[in-house]
Amino acid sequence: MNSNLPTIKQLEYFVTVAKASNFRRAALKLKISQPALTMQIAAMEELLGVQLFDRSRAGTLLAPAGRDLLPMARDLLERYQLLSETAHKSGIDLAGSFRMGVSPTIGPYLLTKVLPELHARYPELKLHICEAVPQQLERGLDDGTYDIILTVLPMHAGENKIRPLFSEQLKFVMAADHPLAKKQKLTSRDLHQQAILSIDESHHLHRQIHTLCERFGASLQRQFEGNSLSALRLMSMMGMGIAVLPALFIQAEMNLSESIKIFVLQDEVITRTHISAWRKNSSARYLFQKLSFEIKTIAIEIFGKLLEEVNAEDNVPETW
Repeated sequence: MNSNLPTIKQLEYFVTVAKASNFRRAALKLKISQPALTMQIAAMEELLGVQLFDRSRAGTLLAPAGRDLLPMARDLLERYQLLSETAHKSGIDLAGSFRMGVSPTIGPYLLTKVLPELHARYPELKLHICEAVPQQLERGLDDGTYDIILTVLPMHAGENKIRPLFSEQLKFVMAADHPLAKKQKLTSRDLHQQAILSIDESHHLHRQIHTLCERFGASLQRQFEGNSLSALRLMSMMGMGIAVLPALFIQAEMNLSESIKIFVLQDEVITRTHISAWRKNSSARYLFQKLSFEIKTIAIEIFGKLLEEVNAEDNVPETW
């Protein structure tokens, strides 16, 4: 083994200090003394030849090199944990009955294609699927209504394990007679003062569209909020504004013969991130981890360029 590589423990210490932004709090969480933690971080810095943290009265902040290395350290820890879990649970099979909660902006357009292949691979797996808006899904996971949920970010982890699956592009849909429909390309500047349609506030997509409107100087049409993606589709066809719709929905429900124009922004990629989540202490947590991997793999196989895989630790899971 290369002696110039940090140990798994050192990587764990590094990630914990980065999250806590404080050596004392990190040491308490790790259940070691603060001097021991400081010594290990110093040894890791010497080993790598970089400074990981900037220490000041304001706190412990990541140095530039630390910011660059943190995602890789998280990824290594995740892979190490997965290796260990896989070794202990290599014989696990997807079987049994479970309650799965899904968002209505995801389930009908993703699972209709994924579940037949999942069933062919694991015929003993039974999923009781219920649709609910994100906040209801999160509450249902906490109170045991659901064993596992499929939703989109943001979500606060709390006592739950969050597994990022893939990102999905959002597209801009408008009537064929909309003034912008004549353009060959659409940029964020074109959206300035344009009327934008959104789904209602019970969906995370509303928050994302609201943020986009603020950034681009567009006008969010609150008086015309839809209660479904299909409603937004119909209103955009009637010239009531520009709808922001997920790529999976567009592929499943729309076609170019509907007198509409579909754009992606040329100067910025707008996406949303799909996740699965389950309770950390669930007795079936290893099964849910494997189920999430299978859903992700099958979805990417089926939908190809519409989805892009997201690594498990691209973001800090506790602050989704």
